[in-house]
This record gives sequence, C-alpha cells and structure tokens, in this order.
Amino acid sequence: MEGRVIAGRYRLTRSLGGGGMGTVWLAEDRTLGTEVAIKIMAERVARDPNARARFDREAHIVARLTSRHIVRVFDYGETDAGELFMVMEHLIGESLRERLRARKRLSVEETARMLAQLCRAAHRAHEVGLIHRDLKPENVFFAREDDDEIVKVLDFGLAKATDPLQTGGPDPTRAGALLGTPHYMSPEQAQGLKTIDHRSDLWTIGVVAFECLAGKLFKAPSLMAVIEKVLVAPIPAPSQAAPDAHIPPEIDTWMKKALARPPGERFGSARELAESFMIAAGVTMGRATLLSIPPPLS
Repeated sequence: MEGRVIAGRYRLTRSLGGGGMGTVWLAEDRTLGTEVAIKIMAERVARDPNARARFDREAHIVARLTSRHIVRVFDYGETDAGELFMVMEHLIGESLRERLRARKRLSVEETARMLAQLCRAAHRAHEVGLIHRDLKPENVFFAREDDDEIVKVLDFGLAKATDPLQTGGPDPTRAGALLGTPHYMSPEQAQGLKTIDHRSDLWTIGVVAFECLAGKLFKAPSLMAVIEKVLVAPIPAPSQAAPDAHIPPEIDTWMKKALARPPGERFGSARELAESFMIAAGVTMGRATLLSIPPPLS
C-alpha cells in the first residue's frame, strides 16, 4: 500500500494504525503539498451495506460540523477498486487512552481542562442534533498545535442524527443492536434503545471523567458482565475509588449527577456538565473555560 496514490491525489506514505474497520494512513496531498490522514475501509467490511452506510454518514456528519475540537474532514470518495476512503486533518499528539496508559490517572485540573474541550465538541454536535455514541478515551485526542494542546474528538462512525436529513439518510442501526464500547455505554444505550438522546453522551463523558480521576469504572471478566454493571452496579465515589488522589467531595457530588441512571436526573447539556465540573473542582482557566463555547444555534 505504501506509495499508492488514492484518487490521483493522495500518496500513502506510512500506516498510522488500524483495526477491524480499516486502516489509517499518513499521506501527501500532491495537489497542495500538505500531509493528511486517510482512513481506508477494509475490503471485508466494505462488503457490508450497513458498514458502508455508516462510513458515508460519518464523512457527511464530520464535514458539516464546525468546531476546532472535532477532527476535520477534507475529502471523501471511492477508489477504482471499490474502497471507501475519508481524508482528514493529520493530528500530532496522543489519545487520552495513550495518556492514561502512561500516566494511569490525571489530576483534577488536568481532567477539567480535558473535559472543558471535550464538552465543546459534544455541545456543538448536540446543538445540530447529533449524538456521538462512542466518546471513549481512544476517541479523545490531545493534538499539538503550535504551542497549544487542543482536545479533538475523533470517529463519528456510530453517530446518531435526530434528523436523518442532516446525514443524507436514516441511521442504519437496527433496533436492539448494541453499537459502541460497553464500558462507556449509558444504561439506555446498553439496552439497545433507539430513543437515546444527547444525555447518553453526557453519561459517557462522566465515565471518562471517572477513569481520568480514579481508574476504570466498570471492571468485569466479560462484556455481558460489564453491561450488567452498567445497568445495576453501585457507582463508587471517585474519592473512595482513589483515596490517594485527593479528590474533593464536590467532585463526588458532581459524579453522582453525571452518572445518574435515569437520564432526566443527569445534567441537561454538555455546557452545564462542564461548567459544574469547573465549579466542583475549583478551577478557573480563563480562555480554556466554557466561555468560548458558541451560543445555541437559532
């Protein structure tokens, strides 16, 4: 694959990794002379009409989202061999998963900085009627831009649109189908409900915040056991799960609301969730706070 030119324009230079759905490559845009990342769907996966539909929806979803905290999509298409590809900005940095592997935990202030930016991305998506459904640490990326570190959300492949017209077609997910990562699913997502709304993402952000502060929340030997814990297991206070982390009691109170199983008892928006965390953490970060979240769309 190295050296291959996609769509007569993008020359593949190095594999950046991949998984069951496909491979991501670093490539040179021969027209502009810039580096980009290209996601190429695996041939086996491309034979599944639902998988192709999700890939197509992801490209259209991300291309229409305007936020510095969401990875940008520049191009999308199909090769002569029938492979679907998506051209994205090339990010330099590391994922939250990689950072947690190296560091185990983040401080309250580091978690607040990450959460503020993650919630900007979620807020923008929710404002236009999109639910990400897979906001796990692998999809939260710390990108280096000049002297700044910007949190960007990746992979909208499982996103659900409340208005199918926004994404060029209905959600291909079957009712009752489990899509996402069980450890980070909300209870309603774990039950395969089609009626989930933006508050499902807010639960997931709460789980990610817990992991940053006190380690992984739901530990079990099998995926079904994980789902059972998501649905019924008591949720410990972060300060009890990590007594050496000096987590203030206000964060415990915040977590109780963020991880309330009835959606109506959670925070109402990503903005509220992040602002409440700042207050609970006693953190003031100037431009890094939620003040830069754009106002609701009219």
